[in-house]
Amino acid sequence: MPAVPPWLAARASISAGKIAVECGGERVRYAELERRVRAVAHRLRGLGVRERDVVGVLLGNGLPFVEQVHALAACGATILPLNVRLTAAELAVPLRDSGARLLLHGRGALAELAASAAEASPGLKTALADPLPVRPDSGGAARSAAASAFDASGDRAIVYTSGTSGVPRGAILTHENFLWSAVASAFHLGVRPDDRWLACLPLFHVGGLSILLRSVLYGTAVVVHERFDPARVSRSLDADRITLASLVPTMLERILDARGDRPAPSTLRCVLLGGAAAPASLLERARALGFPMAPSYGLTEATSQVATRPPDGDANDAPAGLVPLLGTQLRVVAADGRDLPPGESGEILVRGPTVMRGYVDRGAASHGALRDGWLHTGDVGSLCADGSLQVAGRRDDLIVSGGENISPAEVEAVLLQHPEVAEAGVAGVADPEYGQRPVAWLVPRGGCAPSADALRDFCRARIAGYKVPVAFRCVRELPRTASGKLLRRRLAQDAEGGART
Repeated sequence: MPAVPPWLAARASISAGKIAVECGGERVRYAELERRVRAVAHRLRGLGVRERDVVGVLLGNGLPFVEQVHALAACGATILPLNVRLTAAELAVPLRDSGARLLLHGRGALAELAASAAEASPGLKTALADPLPVRPDSGGAARSAAASAFDASGDRAIVYTSGTSGVPRGAILTHENFLWSAVASAFHLGVRPDDRWLACLPLFHVGGLSILLRSVLYGTAVVVHERFDPARVSRSLDADRITLASLVPTMLERILDARGDRPAPSTLRCVLLGGAAAPASLLERARALGFPMAPSYGLTEATSQVATRPPDGDANDAPAGLVPLLGTQLRVVAADGRDLPPGESGEILVRGPTVMRGYVDRGAASHGALRDGWLHTGDVGSLCADGSLQVAGRRDDLIVSGGENISPAEVEAVLLQHPEVAEAGVAGVADPEYGQRPVAWLVPRGGCAPSADALRDFCRARIAGYKVPVAFRCVRELPRTASGKLLRRRLAQDAEGGART
């Protein structure tokens, strides 16, 4: 692949006066962002960062994170974005696994967390992510740090999976992966000069990181929220001329609760909804208020989006499922690798230019996931006759009870139709007679939990008897990843906890 200039430097040269990022009341134009990034890149060089180094970043959402993303690319280094909610022991795993040489961190609790993680990572240096007061135009070093070209096929980021089905693994994503992801997303959703993409997802997650990178390629603005607050997001949708937003279903539901009956603002043209399967009732509720929903299926190993339902298609003409993005190929196969006909469920396979290079230092894992150019996702779904995709859930989440297969997502969707259920999670619990039995964990709406008998009757009227949970547990919150995915594995592990209803 030919060498290309850093994306931010190229964007600043043609869109200097356009807004690049808004965060915490501060508006930063592309020229100013590029100036800041040159200063940060100059400092990183001084800290010893060189091409192909892996550098960990332990920062919450904010301008410092944005600056580090682009500065590390300018240095030719690979960013390792880290989940700020992890413990020191959990952080040490990706730091050692990836061979990171430096860990950049924030102040306060993040500094303490970084120091503890470094103790378990021999040879790792730590540094505060705040840039030094360097004047980037005063010397050639700062300019050269930001102007060096890079190989488009080189590594841009190592993003660790959320670990819903085992030990987290680091997906190696290249510049080319992110470029194709941005192109395919634009082909699918369109790009407008005045687009303003709301980023309230964690930026260390592939969904949040992709927003930053695609917006630079488009020359559009990102509105970054330091954390997710449904009332604040609701106000931002109305006041900040947001045109696109990336959310997960739990976020969407809380935003709708915060808004009440207030319809979506006319400026909003797309809500990209991913991270987990969205109940039909939630989508209907959002659409009734004018929210232009674009349900999406994606995964870290494919640089976020894989297949998305366009938000502006006529309901009668829209495809039955999610449409593969430009350049993406899909297959659904049986356990023996045989391609299944439309309508039959099996494992989803993905091939295309957004698929990762492989996993970090895990030859066997990469070989198992990438076979003959196809990414074996471990997710279950089916293809429609028109080539679109229906997603059922994780294969590892499938409950096998008395020889019958039960999809937890299907049971959760039924429970979420109950007016007194705010959130629902279903997992299989070991049973000596049936092998597994489904158990449900519920977050009641308004603190009033339905009775077990009422919930069983409600489910039996809508799904087969073998799918009805044998027990219901009332909890304050469900375990989720930072990106909003339900940790069903943890539910099963914690089967003895929670109060029965």
